Amino acid sequence: MTTDFMNNSSEVTVELDGNVLDRLADLICGDDSTPYYRTGRQITALFEAAGWRRVGDVNGGRREWVLHTLRRRRDPDGLRRLLLRLADPREYLDDDEARCHLVDDLNGLLAVEGYQIRYASGRPELVTQTPTMTRPTMQVPLELTASLANILKDPDFGRHLTARLNEAHICWQSGACTAAVIMLGSLLEGVLYDVALAQHTGGQRPTDHLESLIDLAAEKKWVARDVTDYAHVLRNHRNLVHPKKQIKQHYSPDDDTVRIAWNVVVAALNDLEQLKA
Repeated sequence: MTTDFMNNSSEVTVELDGNVLDRLADLICGDDSTPYYRTGRQITALFEAAGWRRVGDVNGGRREWVLHTLRRRRDPDGLRRLLLRLADPREYLDDDEARCHLVDDLNGLLAVEGYQIRYASGRPELVTQTPTMTRPTMQVPLELTASLANILKDPDFGRHLTARLNEAHICWQSGACTAAVIMLGSLLEGVLYDVALAQHTGGQRPTDHLESLIDLAAEKKWVARDVTDYAHVLRNHRNLVHPKKQIKQHYSPDDDTVRIAWNVVVAALNDLEQLKA
């Protein structure tokens, strides 16, 4: 699973179709069906943080005001800065789950225009790619071509994680989506930790902290960058193992969520097997 990215954020010229702007307005506002919701004051603050000067206060309906503002200005640099701020973790200091959900939706929207948000050193970047009608997360489950026995040093650990992968698939097929996502996240953590220990040659010993392991896999290029970007989304979904977090977020994984998680894990496993090739 690889994607050819071009340019860095400052070089990207953003041009969005009118229908895409309509949908972007929805993402900026949020509603009761999404984990994120912006009041009129928060919407104004978002535009100002993105460098849009003198936008004024939201007047009337939130969505209508946002769409009017987008269509009125519609300059490439302003749109680029707005997209980056929309995906900036500093907009979601107390609710990173909402950021992950929004960025997933945003990348699905931007894919048809040939753009994608990814992260480097904790900050969003906007890159260009070949326009596609397929979401970066894909709708068709990936085929697992790797063998955990070929990836892991410990055969017993490999059998344990293989059983966990099989259980995750059973949960998915049975409609137990939350259980499947949590299981897949823990599986990814176990595999990356074993690989990190195997690849360790000196210095500080790797931690079993999933976020650090994903960042290490990206840094060492063990796993394709687009896979590690979405692995962070899975990491946040895995945290739904804490019931209070799930209740606070008003969010429950569904079939599409598990499909994304499955594709992330399978793509990572397929990439990791190549380390021993």
